[in-house]
Amino acid sequence: WLDQAKMQLDATYHPIVLGQRLFIGSSYDDSLTAYDTRSGKEIWRFFADGPLRFAPLAWQDKVYFAADDGYLYCLQADDGSLLWRFRGGPSDRKILGNERLISTWPARGAPVLADGKIYFAAGIWPFMGIFLHAIDATTGAAIWTNDGDGSMYIKQPHNTDSFAGVAPQGPLVAIGSRLLVPGGRSVPACYDRNTGDFLYYQLAENGKKGGGSFVAATDELLFNGGSAFDLKIE
Repeated sequence: WLDQAKMQLDATYHPIVLGQRLFIGSSYDDSLTAYDTRSGKEIWRFFADGPLRFAPLAWQDKVYFAADDGYLYCLQADDGSLLWRFRGGPSDRKILGNERLISTWPARGAPVLADGKIYFAAGIWPFMGIFLHAIDATTGAAIWTNDGDGSMYIKQPHNTDSFAGVAPQGPLVAIGSRLLVPGGRSVPACYDRNTGDFLYYQLAENGKKGGGSFVAATDELLFNGGSAFDLKIE
């Protein structure tokens, strides 16, 4: 097994700050580390079982992150103790990816918070299944799961029908009642944030426009890969 091309995001870390603590995830040693913002002193370090490729998320007294071991983690921000973790894929099956042992369904759809819920995605090969989840941010209980929109027989950018699908790579975006899932090399897919229902994935319609793990959105537009797209289109 080979992973997708090495991600440029691994070239740098993506810290966040909550109060007087700075949190940094590492794709090198699979850790999340908290530092004191005043002294720079390390406060605690927590190790997952796979690389952390995207920025963590902090809310109230908790910090959340997704890892290539396929799990979404919730830690106590003060001391780094594990409160809960949620497996994104159907099992703990491991494979080799980028010369590392990772989950067959790595959690590369980094978490986003909205209305007390955490949304994240696991799986990067559509034919192996893509798993999108809404989780109660306090308890870690599943609110809904979409596990049926992996490989789809759809038109490709060259207008030929073939199997493809969104391969989550990057932080998800919650905007109104919609949830955007970046695809790394393709335009984002759009889901209903309240139900997890698939709304659209315009792979062929946009040709080779879009792509990349970073997505931003307003009420009417989404921005990805140097292009702007109509958010409401279906």
